[in-house]
Amino acid sequence: TQALVGGLAILVGSQFFFIRIPINRVLNGITFISVVIFGYFLIKSVKKEVEQKEELAKLNVDLQELLKQRESLVHLVTHKVKGSFTRSKYIFAGILDGTFGDINEEVKKRAQQGLESDNMGIETVDLVLNAANLEKGTVKYDMKNINFRELVESAMSDKKISIEAKGLKLETKIGDNTYNVLGDALWLKEVVNDLIENALKYTREGKITVGLEKKPARNASGIADAGGDKKILFYVRDTGIGITPEDKANLFTEGGRGKESVKINVDSTGYGLYSVRLIVDAHKGKVWMEPNKEANGSVFFVELDAV
Repeated sequence: TQALVGGLAILVGSQFFFIRIPINRVLNGITFISVVIFGYFLIKSVKKEVEQKEELAKLNVDLQELLKQRESLVHLVTHKVKGSFTRSKYIFAGILDGTFGDINEEVKKRAQQGLESDNMGIETVDLVLNAANLEKGTVKYDMKNINFRELVESAMSDKKISIEAKGLKLETKIGDNTYNVLGDALWLKEVVNDLIENALKYTREGKITVGLEKKPARNASGIADAGGDKKILFYVRDTGIGITPEDKANLFTEGGRGKESVKINVDSTGYGLYSVRLIVDAHKGKVWMEPNKEANGSVFFVELDAV
């Protein structure tokens, strides 16, 4: 830029040696001054841009270093914490199974509470670790053609006892259809489990409805594709506390928690729904939440491509 401005100034300035008419000298002088002023600000602007790029490059290097340090710290802390939880878990389990001799009912009750607390701590650590691994892309998905219906029914069977123990009703709405998707069965079941568990935690009374539908793909205008059913819609509807509009914006983000959810579950971390979003994104699907129109509560949806 400096060379360009300098060359232009020399070119315009050299015209003074050939101009004989006074008015042309005035016009050339105005042009010369304009070139010098314009060139000055142009060079200044380019220099500023170069400096900003250098600063951004330096910030990017610093940011990458901070991210590496954060990642190392997360893994160090979580592994240490998980190790502590695991050791105390075995102690509580040993007390309950009689390894340390006979115990009275009060000690048994406290040991059971300690065991449940440790299991919850281990589950939280695993959530944070999973989210960190999913976020940085180190998880390798084993993508296969899987029967999503069987996966959902298996997850419901696992959660049925816990749901009924809380006095809630479990309702199923799965139509007669094929629900095959291309995905990793292990991680997609994690999505289903997390959404059902989320509904269980924040529903005090009423019911939890788990459904599967097969829907036609739609174009950008929302018109159904005449080619047939292309999308599989999985949803979990609850009659729980619901989500405020303010909290809805933080759903599916790292550490995003609703104000009402924290009141019911003080151990809420927000990493469950964050992991769900990362897994669904990796499967090129969509996940979102809407208010339950039938009653108080929420409906969480996951849409995947059918195969």
